[in-house]
Amino acid sequence: MYSELYSCPLTVILGTFTYRGYKGWSVLPILNYRVSILRRGDVWRTVTNIREPQWYKRCLDTCRSIADGIKSTGNIAMDLSLNASFYGGIGTYILLETGLRPLSLDIVNTMVFKFYLKPYTSGGSYVEGRLEDWLLLQTGLREGLMKPVLDACESLGSVKDDTCIINSDLGEVAITHEYINEDDWLHIVPDNSPFRHVLTLETRVNRS
Repeated sequence: MYSELYSCPLTVILGTFTYRGYKGWSVLPILNYRVSILRRGDVWRTVTNIREPQWYKRCLDTCRSIADGIKSTGNIAMDLSLNASFYGGIGTYILLETGLRPLSLDIVNTMVFKFYLKPYTSGGSYVEGRLEDWLLLQTGLREGLMKPVLDACESLGSVKDDTCIINSDLGEVAITHEYINEDDWLHIVPDNSPFRHVLTLETRVNRS
């Protein structure tokens, strides 16, 4: 039996923005793609369902940093992953003198929206958008309303057949009401909860 478990979500950087000279990012943690680290004494074991090597490495490094009590690494992608793992839900984060800090956090209505990720076959990059569009997208996802999502997506990405498509750091992200049954699209579920940390406590009963 393992005595300790850390379970950390893969995070998707949807895009970035600049507001009054401050740099910021919109980030979404993924529930169904993650790395788990288990400990038994001095023995550690890693379990994952992430196949992409670069995705796995970032998620594993994030989980190891959390297990080691590291809250900031100086690497933006890693620190965004750390923050998104701690808070959960879709979030906008801003870089201050004290480091990355959450600007706005929201729960995603996963009963209304379906999310898909199409990995890049070659290098790709995320979009530079406006803060107000990222916040409008975030509000629509929280409230379960497609119109503000599509309105924001017209500036942040593209809209096709009532589906919002945004170029993230990992690939194209589709936000829709419909199922996508194509092999190159991965079904992803936003993680509205923080990372999981489970401890096994041993109880001893003294009998006299």
